[in-house]
Amino acid sequence: MERLTEEQQFILRRVELEAQELDREELIEALLASWEVRFQLKATFLQFSREAGLSFRLDEARSPAAPESLEDLEQIFGYEPTEEETIDYMKSLYENATMEIDMDEIVLGTDEH
Repeated sequence: MERLTEEQQFILRRVELEAQELDREELIEALLASWEVRFQLKATFLQFSREAGLSFRLDEARSPAAPESLEDLEQIFGYEPTEEETIDYMKSLYENATMEIDMDEIVLGTDEH
């Protein structure tokens, strides 16, 4: 994953400082508002992608391939993975599950036209 720019780091630090002044209810409202904006951005991205002839499947759901227990991870790796290996594996599952390009949609198009 790419590092944040200095400007992004500055903005995050400013948000952190501002959040320290909020009470629990205000923090919950701010968190929900940020998720709402995230969903709106996702919808806008998908709309513009479709208009440009691209189609993505960006699911919020957990990957069905994600292991549920340490025993599952041991079966996958063949040994007990380190914490770093586990984190890398889970990140790769998440990235593969959330950023798949729907090749059928690209090749076949949609019936909505």
